[in-house]
Amino acid sequence: MRTLLIFLLAISVNLNITYSQASHNNLQITNIANEGFLLESSTHKVLIDALFSDGYGAFPVPPKEVTDKIMNSTAPFDNISLYLLTHYHKDHCDPILINEYLSKYKNIPFVTSKPSIVFIDGTCFGFIGKKKQFKIITPEINHSISETIQSIPVQVIGLKHLSFYRDSIDLEETMFNVSFLFEMDGIKIFHSGDIELNAIQDYISKNNKLVDSVDVAFLYYNLLKSGESDLDYILKTINPKYIVLMHIPPGKNEEWSKKAELLKKKFPNIMFFKNSMDSITVTI
Repeated sequence: MRTLLIFLLAISVNLNITYSQASHNNLQITNIANEGFLLESSTHKVLIDALFSDGYGAFPVPPKEVTDKIMNSTAPFDNISLYLLTHYHKDHCDPILINEYLSKYKNIPFVTSKPSIVFIDGTCFGFIGKKKQFKIITPEINHSISETIQSIPVQVIGLKHLSFYRDSIDLEETMFNVSFLFEMDGIKIFHSGDIELNAIQDYISKNNKLVDSVDVAFLYYNLLKSGESDLDYILKTINPKYIVLMHIPPGKNEEWSKKAELLKKKFPNIMFFKNSMDSITVTI
């Protein structure tokens, strides 16, 4: 009888531990700048669009001390599992910094598309010599490719980069953007990169859906530029628990603070970060 009681107690303790872990899935989100973030779950850390030094005079860039911490693997930027890059615009990608970072930390997979690899190699000749470290995933527009990397399921989605027209020509026509859908310890994360709503609409028209649901959606801010109608579409198609708005020019912080407050009346879990190294932990 004593043995049976001990056995039942052990089962009870194990069940309580399992339930506690399943009920308290935390994701720590640390803003780097623009669309750059450090994401930390219970066993993984992921950097995305984190190393850049040029905001084209319009977008925020990381302070040097933050970039130095990343480059030196200083906490919280230690023990990184993956480095993800959506595309190679300067406000997302500094080839020299990325080349140096991957040279120092040869165990960190670099996940991006072939155009981004070609661009970085064009600046840093010989970058392709690190190809054993690369996870080059290049889906066609409106297609996706899935792979598990460092125990993290990653879906790379080809979504058209937002357009910028001059003299009726889309100056972003050849820019190749990928969005990421990945899972960290059961927490589903979507990072859009630079897209507008028509990219999601085109993808869904060809594939019936983009995702079933996500826990945290990092969205280019203009995806909600029309306000509540755009929010309704995002809630219907992506079904996020939290939304992080990104790529907001500092000159529009006040405008978007007011817009976010209005949108929170419908969906309270909307946030954006104004300062580098601002951090929040969300519980899924």
